[in-house]
Amino acid sequence: MRIVGGTASGRRLVAPPGSNTRPTGERVREALFNSMASSIVGAEILDLYGGSGALGLEALSWGARRAIIVEPATSAQRTIRVNARALAMEDRVELWSMTAENAVRRLVGRERFRLILCDPPWQAGVSQAVREDLARLLEPDGVIVLEHPFRSKPPAIAMAQPTETRKYGRTGLTFYREGVPRPAQPAGSHHSDDDRQ
Repeated sequence: MRIVGGTASGRRLVAPPGSNTRPTGERVREALFNSMASSIVGAEILDLYGGSGALGLEALSWGARRAIIVEPATSAQRTIRVNARALAMEDRVELWSMTAENAVRRLVGRERFRLILCDPPWQAGVSQAVREDLARLLEPDGVIVLEHPFRSKPPAIAMAQPTETRKYGRTGLTFYREGVPRPAQPAGSHHSDDDRQ
């Protein structure tokens, strides 16, 4: 597993031990950040389900100013610290040792983000508590990106509407914007049989 673009392109990342974490595949990350490159530079990023930290660290490599990475599991927290240190990004990463629910509750009314990344455990998905308040953390032109099994219906997020769903093998990425009155539209034919690495 490695960073796929930006200033740290090609640098290796380690994954947390065990099978509880499912890092976002390199091809999915590359497609996502290629499509958003111009809007990431200087941005504040929230990565709600940290795992290895790959999504948040990838955003920093592409030019984001700061990333809050939320991860409750101790072993995954250690991995995120190792990866951030290896990429010399410790000063741009805030690692929050708590659940997504607690992080969102703490952030509402205090901070807003241009990009919110959500790659929850696929079986559990995003809880209702997170979905109720997540859009309140967006900057006016901000985007929520949710990773999920492509065959599953993207969940509703209060005060936000899905604008697009992209397919990468078994992986779906659904994009949400605050107050956009359009349904999700499957877009593109991005296929990868190796979308999980």
